[in-house]
Amino acid sequence: MTVRTYVSTTVRNDRLDEVLHALENVDPDAIVSSVTRSGAPDAPAGASLSLAGDMREAVREQLTAFPDLEYDVGVRQVED
Repeated sequence: MTVRTYVSTTVRNDRLDEVLHALENVDPDAIVSSVTRSGAPDAPAGASLSLAGDMREAVREQLTAFPDLEYDVGVRQVED
């Protein structure tokens, strides 16, 4: 079994790339499972990612730089 951290985010469309970059700083091999964008820069956008290991604290540290960000972070064990 392997531990993975799952992150779901909602942020302004014009900030989404910054959030994705911050999470990739935690795990350069992060798996982006979905990204939703709209045409307007101030419209909500979101992403779902998984990172290797228990990265909850590192994720929280990275995402504190985004005060308007809504996110959910959790850890699950998955089969190899």
